[in-house]
Amino acid sequence: MLKIAEVCINIQVSALRRPFSYAIPAEFSFLKFGWRVIVPFGANAVEGFVLDVRDASPGEDPSLLKPIQDVPDADAWFDEEMLSTAQWLSDYYVCSLAEALRLFIPGKSGIRSEPYYEVQVGQDSVIGSGEIYEYVRQKGPVGYNRLRAEFGAECRAELADLVRRGALLSRRQARPRTGEKWERRVCLAKDLAAVRTALQKWRGKPAQKRLLERLLDADSLPISGKPNGVTWDGAAKALAAEGWIREEKIRVQRDSYCDISGNCPPVRATAAQQNALQEIFPSIRNRLAKTFLLHGVTGSGKTEVYLQAAAQALALQQQVLVLIPEIAQTGQVLQRFKARFGSAVAVIHSRLSVAERRDVWDGFRSGEVRIVIGTRSALFLPGAGLGLIIIDEEHEFTYKQEESPRYHVRDTALHRAATLNATVLLGSATPAIESYHCTMTGRYELLELPERVDGCSLPTVAVVDMREELKAGRRSVLSEPLVQLLRETKDKGEQSILLLNRRGHSTFVMCRECGHVMRCTHCSVPLVYHMQGGQLRCHYCDSVHPVPTVCPVCHSKYIRYFGAGTQRLEEELSTLLPGVRLTRMDQDTTRGKMGHDRLLDNFRAGRSDILLGTQMVAKGHDIANVTAVGILAADSALNLPDFRASERSFALVMQAAGRAGRGSKHGRVVVQTYHPEHYALQAGIAQDYASFYNREILFRKQLNYPPYVQFIKLTTTGRDESRTIQMAEEMAVHLQSRFARLSEPVEIIGPFAAAVSKIGDQFRVHILLRGANLAAAKTILVESGIAVARDVTIDVDPLGML
Repeated sequence: MLKIAEVCINIQVSALRRPFSYAIPAEFSFLKFGWRVIVPFGANAVEGFVLDVRDASPGEDPSLLKPIQDVPDADAWFDEEMLSTAQWLSDYYVCSLAEALRLFIPGKSGIRSEPYYEVQVGQDSVIGSGEIYEYVRQKGPVGYNRLRAEFGAECRAELADLVRRGALLSRRQARPRTGEKWERRVCLAKDLAAVRTALQKWRGKPAQKRLLERLLDADSLPISGKPNGVTWDGAAKALAAEGWIREEKIRVQRDSYCDISGNCPPVRATAAQQNALQEIFPSIRNRLAKTFLLHGVTGSGKTEVYLQAAAQALALQQQVLVLIPEIAQTGQVLQRFKARFGSAVAVIHSRLSVAERRDVWDGFRSGEVRIVIGTRSALFLPGAGLGLIIIDEEHEFTYKQEESPRYHVRDTALHRAATLNATVLLGSATPAIESYHCTMTGRYELLELPERVDGCSLPTVAVVDMREELKAGRRSVLSEPLVQLLRETKDKGEQSILLLNRRGHSTFVMCRECGHVMRCTHCSVPLVYHMQGGQLRCHYCDSVHPVPTVCPVCHSKYIRYFGAGTQRLEEELSTLLPGVRLTRMDQDTTRGKMGHDRLLDNFRAGRSDILLGTQMVAKGHDIANVTAVGILAADSALNLPDFRASERSFALVMQAAGRAGRGSKHGRVVVQTYHPEHYALQAGIAQDYASFYNREILFRKQLNYPPYVQFIKLTTTGRDESRTIQMAEEMAVHLQSRFARLSEPVEIIGPFAAAVSKIGDQFRVHILLRGANLAAAKTILVESGIAVARDVTIDVDPLGML
């Protein structure tokens, strides 16, 4: 009797929440839960994940079910822990199981589907003719991509016509999205002593002799026409026939970071580092699944604690994940880990090719890769051997996924660690309020590094009130004290970092005659002027607009550019400091997989005097020659309608200031602000986390904000504004009636228009759910159909309210 597989279909339709039953053909009788399969679904062949294998129930005939078409892997893709984690993600973040399972697939899908064309059997040339028809008739089944490469994109219309007339048959085929890369190599087939003896007596055949001599100095050589390769010619073939050499195939790991190395010799831990490690080591040794928060000032040696904790895990044959918040930090962290652990370290992040990510995935599962450094996606590698998860800069908001499933790395890591009995080590100079609160309640264990290593002092911080600069008639984006600091730093041969968390040249363009601001036609935000290309760009939908020469409202020619972004800052620096060498680092200059590393390597090597950019320049960089930091518009986030605005501003100021003076030279920082009296800026300037936390946690408690409650943010979207508002109001009324019957109260806040009320022609209306425990509310969202509504997004534990 054929068995039946319950299969989760991997297509991006959030409403598809149930598994589908498929018959398991005899050739796939080995299938169990966790395997990836290719199954027919509608007119397509799609990827699916086997959730269960069962016998047919009474009255059920498996032969009436569609059969599984193919199995693309040699082993099951998911193990029991991975499936249970996906189910937890689905339940906690109110997403479909398929959306959760996709997180474990490099590129979100392991196959690609493509239409293939072949001549209809029995058809003659009366209904089929033309160059494309003849090509398909001669070549057999041909994929669309191959036909497009041969005949151009216009072949689509002719193919459709040939299919409509019955000349060609079209069907979609699913194929693996990536394949393994193999390299042909030659190596000696006899021991070295025998080869050396033979070469001493060798006569004639100089090409064969040269090849044997080369192989004496190398384990193997690639078969290729490259200078370091071997041509598979008569000499090589003759040696292979006589048994002197043999051909072998070796799997090649695709690695964009293979050439990166570093210098990071083991150092003696400070007393504070030793105290921290003494707490961490027993948890790793005994697989206690504990969570530690390593709170250390900037430059206190948190990375050395990570390295020594990782070494302990490796010594116990455990694997390690090192999670970082930004791709920009990859190079520096990788250098230190590779210097300590060599080729056992690999990298994974979204800018690498799917093939590179697949190689890391396979290497981690096989155990060949022992340590992986990466951004969010690294968390979903196979975890069977995982013993330690390190989350650096754990406070960063980039650890929250912005698309479904909207998971947080920290909370998901804690769930996986609890299942795998792994240790979690969180590190930050500015821990998230929720994380530090967990140390106060005993959920996490607090470890502290209160001083910089080697006796280095924290930088001296000066505050510039930009209101006073304006009174003095100075309207530049750079204050006089900051310009003076930059000039002195350059004259001493030292380097500076400038943070301005706004990219572009001018943040808005306005008509001086009537006050009209040029806004995006698709979003409710002003357009930003970018000098490159002379364009206005929307930073929400990425649309591009021409720069007007006259006002579109009053037709005035008095168009002015206001506000300052990184491009304008770069322009002013070139004027104020002639000859200064600048490196600008923002989203516009870091495109490509190695964009961040290229710019940082250039700056680290001393080929630039000033590194300026958005928040990516403020995170984690440790460059000894940087002695000056300038923070522009330090209060830009304080006025946002978000209860986390103060936390964001505090962390950004303290982290950016911490880039200065990390070597033997003392650092200096200038903070420019219009609100120097704000408690978040005061604490950031003083680099005093405790005072900020004490003030902020009181504020959160008084107003009933996290960590004292949970939030779920529901966002309704639609092209019609009034209909979108009406839909949100109806949903709020429905939820109110359902929540009234719950034993634990759930408060509904709203509906209210989002701060950015329209993005990409979609109006946005928020509803907030607040309660001490929202598990029952999540169940209602699923039961009522809100969870599968196409025009509603659900964000559990949102980090932003905009």
